[in-house]
Amino acid sequence: MADANKTTSIAQRKLAAEAEAVLDQMYAYFTREERPRPVMSELDARRAA
Repeated sequence: MADANKTTSIAQRKLAAEAEAVLDQMYAYFTREERPRPVMSELDARRAA
């Protein structure tokens, strides 16, 4: 494994690290816990308007 890192260029390793970071962000986004949103009643909607 250490030999594989020596044969890849810095640019290739940077690109791979950036791609990994994007995948981590996407995974975190799609697996996040969503907080329940309060439902606005019809009466509250009329008052807000």
